[in-house]
Amino acid sequence: MPDTSYAIAPTLSAWRVRSLLTLLRGALQNGEDLGSWLTRHPVLHTVLDEAAALGLNDLTLDEALNRLEQALVFSTQDAPLADADASGLRLHRLTQALALGPDDLCMWVALALPEDDPRLAHFIDELHGDGGLLTRATLVRCWAPLTVTRALQRLQAAHLIQATPPEAGPSPALRTHPALWELACGLPPAPNSWLHRPWQTLPTLDDLILPDAWRDRLAATPARPADEHRTCWALRGLPGSGRRTLAGALARQQGLGLIEAVDASNLPTLGAAAALLGAVPLVSFEPTPGERLSWQPPAGCPGLVVARLPQHGGLSLNDRPVQTLELNAPDIDERRRHWRLALSQRSDRLQQTTSTEPTDELLDLRLPRGTLHRLARSLPHQPDADLHTLVLRQLDEAGRFALDGIAQRMPALHDDETLALPGHAQEEFDTLVARCRHRDRLASLLPSAFGHSDGVKALFKGPSGTGKTLGARHLAHALSRPLYRVDLAATVSKYIGETERNLERVFEAAESLDVVLLLDEGDALMAGRTQVGSATDRYANLETNYLLQRLERYRGVLVVTTNAADRIDAAFTRRMDATLDFPLPDALTRLALWQAHLGTHQQVSDEALERVALRCNLSGGQIRNAALHAALLAIERARAIGPGELQQALEREYRKAGQQCPSLEPQD
Repeated sequence: MPDTSYAIAPTLSAWRVRSLLTLLRGALQNGEDLGSWLTRHPVLHTVLDEAAALGLNDLTLDEALNRLEQALVFSTQDAPLADADASGLRLHRLTQALALGPDDLCMWVALALPEDDPRLAHFIDELHGDGGLLTRATLVRCWAPLTVTRALQRLQAAHLIQATPPEAGPSPALRTHPALWELACGLPPAPNSWLHRPWQTLPTLDDLILPDAWRDRLAATPARPADEHRTCWALRGLPGSGRRTLAGALARQQGLGLIEAVDASNLPTLGAAAALLGAVPLVSFEPTPGERLSWQPPAGCPGLVVARLPQHGGLSLNDRPVQTLELNAPDIDERRRHWRLALSQRSDRLQQTTSTEPTDELLDLRLPRGTLHRLARSLPHQPDADLHTLVLRQLDEAGRFALDGIAQRMPALHDDETLALPGHAQEEFDTLVARCRHRDRLASLLPSAFGHSDGVKALFKGPSGTGKTLGARHLAHALSRPLYRVDLAATVSKYIGETERNLERVFEAAESLDVVLLLDEGDALMAGRTQVGSATDRYANLETNYLLQRLERYRGVLVVTTNAADRIDAAFTRRMDATLDFPLPDALTRLALWQAHLGTHQQVSDEALERVALRCNLSGGQIRNAALHAALLAIERARAIGPGELQQALEREYRKAGQQCPSLEPQD
């Protein structure tokens, strides 16, 4: 047992005094008198004063170091003393997590001395330092060479120290990692290094709304697992699926906080930072589709590590098993509970008594847990506004941000933009709308043999100008969802794997925000697979295979349009839940289109318009273009659209198609 006649708390100050006294003992090894060192370096008087404050003033240098070693070795081997300060507790956690010995920690503190007190620079340089910083030669003068070698290996493995500069030769200047040293001093994490949440601010598992199957698995995680029971929870899901919140609850279950690196450059120091703060590391990975990552957690990571993964890719750790939890989208019953909680919290914030029961329109929004609560928190206070309208507005803004650069927001549908389809096509379209509206209930009613796929994929095929894109806009309008068109120019890349990565970003964002996604001219991506004759063919087939698998598990509403359906791989066609033909309009449909596009401010007789609809076999897009040009001519002539303007517009449209405009004169 150590001599406890003087109680020395294991504080950072005590470790600092021990490091300084060790350096001073090294300075006196050549037989030089202490007084001469004090004369040349008056700052050393401060060191002696600090030692005296610890009750070491009546002891020789060796006796003082022996007493410090006894007290501090005892504190690192057992629970820290009750009177240790915050920095002392952090140092204790660091030594436990990294299995550091007293000399290891003493050297690390010594390397930080120039950062704390620049007045020590000349003293350190006289001890074979470099620019006021300690070197290996300095440490060897004060500790045994083998002890220094082993200590530096441990400290470098945990990225606790840095060599400055790295090319400075066999004995470069050494320094502590500045951000880690700030943590050791009891300061909060640097904003550009790590994000830390203390355990008191984290939710418990009981606070979360979770499926029972998840709760049973998570509750089985042992509290404070020992080294031999180290584990990793891999939480997979869409953006906003609640992975970070669940990671916080797992950390709280261990009595620890949660810490994550701001960017990849901070990952090597994450283990040491987690040890100092008493936190569980949360690491985010972005593997490419089909990629399996192998990761070695940095030194100092505690028994539990949490990994945050997208829906694709895999992860293996070199030093611990991985338990995977798929955070699928909540079903309608779970969404109801989340909306009740979110609306109740909103009422408390507004200090108003409002209904916390969600409407059917809110429940139909298939939002992930985190996205749902973020939207509810961001809703503006507009007492007269409909809650569903406010949510859709916030959802639209979130979609513009998440899909910026890879998908374009399609304009909202106007009242006069009618979709004119033949009878059977209109029936198919209405069935598609019903399928999208009731996909939750449909999945719950079907037996398991159907796979319970609640995504809806539709193929709109037909010649150009037949209204396929307009049909997608009508579908989004009927579902009260925004429509986003994938920008193929921004997603398709010549670099291997980039196309899949870009498309995955589109699909994940669309699923997490429950928007309708439009893949226009989809045959460009869904072309049939070919025989492999070159590397280009092989990678093109890989892209096709990725799309096939991604469509299989897509849980949103996707519309694919094409005017070359024969070019689409048959495997894609089989995965479509609905296929709608958009044929060229018949005479009655063409008449309805002419009437809709020309509007009421025109002077074309009904008989003349019927002849145009009967004789001019145009697509809906061509009719729209002709009506637009006729309106332009009428504006130029300052009059309403008449037969002359319509005739000129028709002739122009036929010339563009390389055809002869039929006669529109009445026939006897």
